[in-house]
Amino acid sequence: MKLYFMKNIIIFILALISVYSFGQKVKTSEEWYNDFISNYGLENKESKSEFIKYDFSKLFLKTPSTMIYGIIGDSMQRFQIKWISINQDSNNPESYYVFGKTKVKSNVCEFTGSINLKTIRLYQAGKYDMPTNIKLQPEKIGVLFCDYTLIENMKEKHTGILKGISATDFYLYNDTLYYNDLRSGADDMTNNQFVGTCTDYYGGNLKTCNWGEYRVPNVSGFDCGVAEFLPCEKYAGNGWIVFIIAHGASPNRMHKEDAKKAENEKWWE
Repeated sequence: MKLYFMKNIIIFILALISVYSFGQKVKTSEEWYNDFISNYGLENKESKSEFIKYDFSKLFLKTPSTMIYGIIGDSMQRFQIKWISINQDSNNPESYYVFGKTKVKSNVCEFTGSINLKTIRLYQAGKYDMPTNIKLQPEKIGVLFCDYTLIENMKEKHTGILKGISATDFYLYNDTLYYNDLRSGADDMTNNQFVGTCTDYYGGNLKTCNWGEYRVPNVSGFDCGVAEFLPCEKYAGNGWIVFIIAHGASPNRMHKEDAKKAENEKWWE
């Protein structure tokens, strides 16, 4: 009787671990956005009118594509993106026209679309976690939230429409707008986070599709890195093997320098 009881207790504990590890619900883009604006020290005040005079396009183009990490689908298949051009609409400064390319496995396709300003929120006084070694004192630090729609070329294979919400961190110094890299030495450094979905043209299948700079936003149980991003080993076969080797893991599968070279290839050309 005691053995039977202990066996059932063990099964129950393992089930709880399984639910905790693999059953955590990933937020929708709206849930992620609402959590961001409500729980990270941002003002309730809308600051759009104050910043509409600035061109934010250069902030999206700041980071090289090799440092933009993304996933598509529940299997955490690697998703890569290259912004080729982002231009502010001269007639509507809240809208940006975009052009670029995406890559999933060996499939590369073009996209066009738009990024549209949703809201701008500044951090409340004392709420931004400023590193102690930073001497620069920005006048204002904030987040630009946008709605985006990227339309892949339907003449190409395995294409669809990507939609969601993005968050771009910035600061203002001497009346000049800057990409926020104040926390560039921190383990949790990230920027230009895109959280949304991809709907394919023909089957209508809806898949999670998130990407960001230095870290992938709104994922659970995927990033096993500490000081820097590193996909967990169980996802290596979903497009991450070369990346993992290039960053020092699994050296027997491929030469590290060859992996680094492959990671730096300009696949969009």
